[in-house]
Amino acid sequence: MALHESERLLDDLSRYTKVDGIELLDFFPRQDPVGHGPASGPAPRVLPSKRGLDLDLPLVRRDEFKAALRFMGEAKSRGFKVTCNLAPLWLGSDKLRGSSLMDVTGRRLSGPAGFPVYGCPNDPNVRRYGEFVIRQLVCNWPDMDILAFDHLEYPHMLLRAHPKFDIESTLSCFCPACDEAALKQGFDLGRMLNSAKLFLAYLSRGVSPGKTGAPPSVNADDVANFFVRWPRLAEWLSFRMDSMTEYCRLLLEAGRDAARTCNPKLQFGLEFQLPSMSQIMGTDFLTLSFNLDILMPKFSDHLPGSAIPLFAQEVASRTGADRDSLVRMIRDAFDLGPGPKRYTPCLPSGGLTHLLLYSNAFDSSVVARQMKYLKTLVGKVPIQPCIWESCNDNEGLRRKIEALSSAGFDGFLLGSWPEGVTSEHLRALKGIL
Repeated sequence: MALHESERLLDDLSRYTKVDGIELLDFFPRQDPVGHGPASGPAPRVLPSKRGLDLDLPLVRRDEFKAALRFMGEAKSRGFKVTCNLAPLWLGSDKLRGSSLMDVTGRRLSGPAGFPVYGCPNDPNVRRYGEFVIRQLVCNWPDMDILAFDHLEYPHMLLRAHPKFDIESTLSCFCPACDEAALKQGFDLGRMLNSAKLFLAYLSRGVSPGKTGAPPSVNADDVANFFVRWPRLAEWLSFRMDSMTEYCRLLLEAGRDAARTCNPKLQFGLEFQLPSMSQIMGTDFLTLSFNLDILMPKFSDHLPGSAIPLFAQEVASRTGADRDSLVRMIRDAFDLGPGPKRYTPCLPSGGLTHLLLYSNAFDSSVVARQMKYLKTLVGKVPIQPCIWESCNDNEGLRRKIEALSSAGFDGFLLGSWPEGVTSEHLRALKGIL
């Protein structure tokens, strides 16, 4: 839409909204942008050349690259800032499948549609790939104001087999590169893997006869007791989080080195999952805050509206526990707010749309609830939260913006879908956005 309706899009944003910036992906998705159906091919990076890299790197056509640069230049001339959303762990190359994350079953994982590889941060090819891409982006996107790292995390929502949540994929990575990295740090990845397998078996054994449901809430003691029982899992979570932090710092060093010559004013940011859940997913935003210019915590709809209900359903199917009780327990444990009494499916069929299963699962109180996890950073590093506008829910968007304002945020990053930036919808958002 940006490339083919650039004048209309920029005119509408200026006329109907207070939007002052545009975030562009570092790749062209070769898939249905609304339904997230199968990709028609690998997602190519928006770069002019792979010269100097001895790995396979799919690139856009030369005319597509030039069109992207024209759009960025036009946006800048109209007063919009330009942000690049970089997902360095998603690789669009079948030839690098051996660099993918390996889950507890020994399976190599793929990324979202268009990305055959979900790279491991310890893999040497993934590291070289990431360093090359970030240097090229910094030097070939001259109108870029912010480069935002995204999805520096381990999988939490691989929905290839919807409606079955892939729990095994969340227990990664146990690849040879991780084994080598763990050995250097004095860890035994083999023992961690055995604990993960035991934990998976524990999830699948079922509840005792006559017992159903799940604890109505979880507190700090419950969490501590869990990791006392599973100490190798705690060790493993720490190891993989440290691996991701070291990988992010590697990319930051490469990016800042390139920026000194190509774009000295460029800022570097990090988009990360809900603050209360981020570290368990492998993103240590607190430690990385010392290296970054902007933090972008995600207050996303798809965690409460898809990932958590589907995860709870899968655990319930394996254990016999009550699915609704599990959902309430998870929401309570991670400060997601109480949620609705009754979940409303996005589609009559119960299927996914915009990665969402339920349209009313997001609780606006989550913004205030999450501030305790960010309080040590407020006033020390700029924080620009991320929210989503889905299914043309104008009132829902208004409530989210009001919640951000009440929490002291004066700006935010808004994610939408193609129908969310039509002239008709942007006109309807006047006074809200």
